[in-house]
Amino acid sequence: MLNLGTIGTSWITEQLIDGARLTQQFHIKGIYSRDAAKGKQFASKVKADYYTDSIYNLLYDPEIDVVYIASPNSMHFEQAVQAIKAGKHIIVEKPMFASVSQWHEAHKLAQEHGVLVFEAALHYQNRNYKRFRQLVMNKRNEMEQPFLGANFNIGQYSSRYMAFLDAVEHDQTVPNIFNPTFAGGSIMDMGVYPLYVAMDLFGLPESVRYHTITGENHVDLFGTIILSYDNHLVSIFVSKGVHSVMPSEIYLDDETVVIKDITRMNDIQLVSRAGDEVQIIDYQPANPMYDEMLNFAEVINKKDDMHQKIKYESWKQLSLQVAQVMEMLRKSANLI
Repeated sequence: MLNLGTIGTSWITEQLIDGARLTQQFHIKGIYSRDAAKGKQFASKVKADYYTDSIYNLLYDPEIDVVYIASPNSMHFEQAVQAIKAGKHIIVEKPMFASVSQWHEAHKLAQEHGVLVFEAALHYQNRNYKRFRQLVMNKRNEMEQPFLGANFNIGQYSSRYMAFLDAVEHDQTVPNIFNPTFAGGSIMDMGVYPLYVAMDLFGLPESVRYHTITGENHVDLFGTIILSYDNHLVSIFVSKGVHSVMPSEIYLDDETVVIKDITRMNDIQLVSRAGDEVQIIDYQPANPMYDEMLNFAEVINKKDDMHQKIKYESWKQLSLQVAQVMEMLRKSANLI
């Protein structure tokens, strides 16, 4: 049983704790929050052993094996470094870090301290994704026509969008999710999902471009990503300021793989030109983070096993590729 400590008290932390508990591989040990009252309330809700408003109490608890970091994006790196130096394995909520240099520094430090670093890309880790990936690879091998590309869509209207607009209008501090200082914005919050799929299926592109509509504070609110490969294109629509009902699509000869929600990968169809539909995936897990927590526990518990080492290295390389492309996209749009 792995003892888990968490940084952050939002709904995503609660969901991860529920998923971790379902695996029967984790015990919820400690909760850290800068706000002691909030930490106490949250720890009681998730039935953790204790709460603390001192991050060092959590990180230097000798009984904690793994720390989950779900703070604002800009704080991930500093907290990850602290946890690694304390000898903890870490699970960092996506996006893992705000730059490629941070990614390299954290992973180098983790290797020196003998701990593992995981990016919480739940859609990539779930069992549905493995089935979907195999289908796409098989279809591509069987194609008679050139592969031309894919269109991915992810527009999720943020509950904080109106607060952002109001804060801008009254010259007040904007919510973290729309604050460049906290590494916020549409691509940072949502872009990880389609980029993980694109990098895994198609590899690194030859060139990238991000066309955006930005707010007054230069945060990206609405944009289109173009990933250019040698003989195909992948376009990605991403926004935290609108609600999109468009699915994502991959085009394979005269058939289309239709992904209803690329953040969860739990409703996927194969549609022919004639309109015939086959439901490929229709599995709804009890908790969307169950599979990733089960996978992470297996790698930690068997970290000397060669198969687990190879699996972990493949996750690392994909995480790095996503970080590299994210950074190039932000630079192409002049986003800080």
